[in-house]
Amino acid sequence: MRVSYNWLKEYIDLTISAAELADRLTMAGIEVDSLENFRDDLPRVVVGRIDTVEPLAGSDKLTLVGVDAGGPLLKVVCGAPNVAPGQLVPVALPGAVLPGGRRIEKVRIFGVESEGMLCSAAELDLELPDAEAGLLILEGTIAPGTPVAPLLGFDDPILTLALTPNRADCLGMLGVAYEVAALTGGVMHLPPGEPPEGEEPVESAAAVTVRDPDLCPRFTARVIRDVTVKSSPLWMQLRLLKAGIRPINNIVDVTNYVMWEYGQPLHAYDYRLVAGGEIIVRRAAAGERLVTLDGVERILDENVLVIADHSGPIGLAGVMGGENTEIKPDTTAVLLEAARFHPVSIRRTARRYSLPSEASQRFERGINPAGTLAAQNRAAYLISRLAGGVVLSGVLDFNPDPPLPRRIVVRPHRINEILGVKIAESEVSAILERLGCTVEPGGGRTLEVTVPLRRGDLNIEEDVVEEVARIYGYENIPMTLPRGELLECRESPAQRLLALAHETLTGCGFFEVISYSFINPDDLDRLGLPADDPLRRVIPIQNPLNEDQAIMRSTLLPGLLKVIAHNFNYRETNQLLYEIGAVFIPRALPLDELPDEKLRLALAVTGSAPDPHWLTPSQQADFYLVKGALEALCERFRLGSLEYIPGGPPFLHPSRCAVIRLDGAAAGFLGELHPDAAEAWGFRQPVTVAEIDLELLLARANVVPRVVPLARYPAALRDLAILAPVELPHGVLRQAISEAGGALLERISLFDLYTGEQVPAGKRSLAFSIALRRPGGTLTEAEVNNVMERIEGALVRLGAEIRRNQ
Repeated sequence: MRVSYNWLKEYIDLTISAAELADRLTMAGIEVDSLENFRDDLPRVVVGRIDTVEPLAGSDKLTLVGVDAGGPLLKVVCGAPNVAPGQLVPVALPGAVLPGGRRIEKVRIFGVESEGMLCSAAELDLELPDAEAGLLILEGTIAPGTPVAPLLGFDDPILTLALTPNRADCLGMLGVAYEVAALTGGVMHLPPGEPPEGEEPVESAAAVTVRDPDLCPRFTARVIRDVTVKSSPLWMQLRLLKAGIRPINNIVDVTNYVMWEYGQPLHAYDYRLVAGGEIIVRRAAAGERLVTLDGVERILDENVLVIADHSGPIGLAGVMGGENTEIKPDTTAVLLEAARFHPVSIRRTARRYSLPSEASQRFERGINPAGTLAAQNRAAYLISRLAGGVVLSGVLDFNPDPPLPRRIVVRPHRINEILGVKIAESEVSAILERLGCTVEPGGGRTLEVTVPLRRGDLNIEEDVVEEVARIYGYENIPMTLPRGELLECRESPAQRLLALAHETLTGCGFFEVISYSFINPDDLDRLGLPADDPLRRVIPIQNPLNEDQAIMRSTLLPGLLKVIAHNFNYRETNQLLYEIGAVFIPRALPLDELPDEKLRLALAVTGSAPDPHWLTPSQQADFYLVKGALEALCERFRLGSLEYIPGGPPFLHPSRCAVIRLDGAAAGFLGELHPDAAEAWGFRQPVTVAEIDLELLLARANVVPRVVPLARYPAALRDLAILAPVELPHGVLRQAISEAGGALLERISLFDLYTGEQVPAGKRSLAFSIALRRPGGTLTEAEVNNVMERIEGALVRLGAEIRRNQ
């Protein structure tokens, strides 16, 4: 928010400098981001009065102008088409340096010495309408020789406020003036705002219909006839430039000027082009089109609030008007709008069409409900002054449910407790009254504070405490050290386990990903989930920021797959990623209670494991790499072995996936992404994913250190080779060996796996190394043979065949 210091002084008596004002505002929580003059000074650029204008001999376009610049009459060669005797114009004298570094000196043109230059607005770095078309004509009675820079307000200090989202009331000059009045005790001066009205009632010329009052709780309209569209007076154009707004014409400039004054956006329509003379506020129909003022055709849908007439949409409500009702040079009647729209509706429309504006910014943050009609009247008053015309009698005002000022009960002793300072109740009341509040005694040593409607950020007692602190002065509150016990902060067991999980996965070469909890419904479609899949039971967001964040995630995979797709675009083909985060499972839809939040671990790999040693071949990032990472995690958690059963969700490759179980309980899934799902995500190489119930692992983890004495007796080592059906999982074989080996079994290792011509079709050869040991003594040969016989018998019962040396 840009605030002109000189403009601000029209609304409040200021006796402090701009620098001191900036300090006061910053200390009160209204941060002043910068303080600088509107423009740099222009030495030797003064006001000149044109006395004579004569053709320049030898030129068809140039003239020789006699200029009174406060001294002897100067002769200046000029090419501006609008030069005429009696005008007051800026004159750059020899030695002047104009914006951009152009230096003015005496020069000879067609044999005549030119003693300076008459300046246009563009040459003074002023972006006024037709700034380059001719000389800048100055207004009023000004003595020749007067410096131009102070006259045009170049030395006006501009304060740029970095407002927090809750201080929407300061998005207008009057709002800032109220704040300054509270800080300085200055007296406010409100600008004139009641327009002179004609006899014709506005109801005879126009009508307003609001079909969606939830999105438009108030809409006001006036009609002004017989206006003349032209440039605004220079004083208004300069003020708009100081606000950072480009002047256009007197009608549009008034709407922007009043928006900057009151913080209330307005819009002016060419009344002749409003079909039927009726304004209709409604949701757009799907497929409707509107060409906005920037010349772009917008395709609308039912989520967009529009201003319409009998022919269709004529504006995006609160964002931008339509080209079909634009104010033009031949406009003679204006329909003036000042309304209040729902912030979420405006935010959604502005972001959807990439149309952020000063108007939408104010509607998004919430405007002053009490300022709508005042701004409407002020704009009509200024248009009647600057454009002529007749303001029709009355205002069309749709306002079915006017908001009432909030009443907050405040305890003065509580203010002192929170701030750690003693402020008298009378001073608290005085501070709140300076802020525009009404303060009345309440029951039980309390105060009833009625908050002005412009302060939408004051809702509870603590908000009022903060206001008292701001105006009292944070610098006046003594520093007080907190008292209390210094408690040692320790990690909880769950936090220690999560840290261990991160350490284990990163140690396996994985990189952590943190994605949004909101996803796009299309992400589930790209996974190829059927309509009745449990993962499709998702929670919709009532006010999503955009379509990509419309539902709460029921699985972590979309976030990981989006990261993989993003990295593929940057030619990163080798990726090992994981994410630990919550998924949201509704108990019923629509929600009637909070959903379950389940902690999940998801992994996704593709390509090769990173940074292989140059002497060793790179490891493929596939099913077995993910399986190894999960088993490493289980080993760190001191869990039993995971069981992998063929099968899995429909988005996994049917022959390269498994359901994961832990001690008989379902724990998750692992597998290569189905080719159809991979194609839908745009992947050109295999991607393997897994998702596991991390809460299950954490609940069964046992990370208490165990101390095992060194073995005093030797182990008996045996190798066992078998032929097993290819469909018989390794995990089932391993589990059978473990159960049959009993307490004497110390270790099982698979050291060979073979399929090929040397084994029968449908079979594979597996070789295990088995270590047997008794802690309290040496095993006998008979004991070892007995254990091995039990193991072989268990494997044969599963359908395996024992391979023996011939």
